[in-house]
Amino acid sequence: MFEFLKRFPLRRRSPISPTPLTHGGDSSRDVVLRLQLPPAADELAAAVQSTAAAPSVAMANAVETRLASGTIQAQPVPNKATTNRPSRVRSSHRERIFAMRIEHLQICNEKRVRLLAKVGVVTAGDLACCNPEQISRQYKSPGRALRSIKRLRAAVRLAVAIDGMMPRDALILVAIHRRSVASLARESAAVLHRDLERFSLSSRGQRLVGHRGVPSLRRVKSWVGQCEQLVAHWIQNHPAETQVAA
Repeated sequence: MFEFLKRFPLRRRSPISPTPLTHGGDSSRDVVLRLQLPPAADELAAAVQSTAAAPSVAMANAVETRLASGTIQAQPVPNKATTNRPSRVRSSHRERIFAMRIEHLQICNEKRVRLLAKVGVVTAGDLACCNPEQISRQYKSPGRALRSIKRLRAAVRLAVAIDGMMPRDALILVAIHRRSVASLARESAAVLHRDLERFSLSSRGQRLVGHRGVPSLRRVKSWVGQCEQLVAHWIQNHPAETQVAA
């Protein structure tokens, strides 16, 4: 019997229910609609404020009592204008390259990397500050090793001086005899890019450039512009040495 009654859903009382009149008129025909309306907005807001104000008042009284008894000390509200927020520290181009390992620079083969690691040259910073003459003595052919290490050191030093240049790009410039900032400042970006394209067609250039290709003319213009600014800044700060050199 119970399973049979469960098939019939229970009817919930509707908020709008017809109710027969109990007085006046014909009770069999007239009906009255009773609506359950929500409370007024003013009454609802007053009820919410009264319930929220009680805990805050109690908390404020508790804090004043603890301050009066000396349990806690009042702290001044920090001024937003004088608050020192920790700024995001970004490593410079020079620091990032100096911290890179030599095998990540892609400027020499694995055998050269292992030989340099044996003498303590592990990062680009070690290579830029090393003594090529002392390191070349550890090789079977010191003369050839000396020239190679000098080229690698010159590439790292040139790369850290120009923002946006990597040592593998600087190594190509060193190969076409652009070893310093001053030499790049005297160059034309179009002529320098033409020389890079010509060098990439040679057998040595193909080994150095590889699948990366020659740097774009836009990057070459950026490098030349930075070198011109660096040279102008150096001349402005060292006028006496500039006159002697002239």
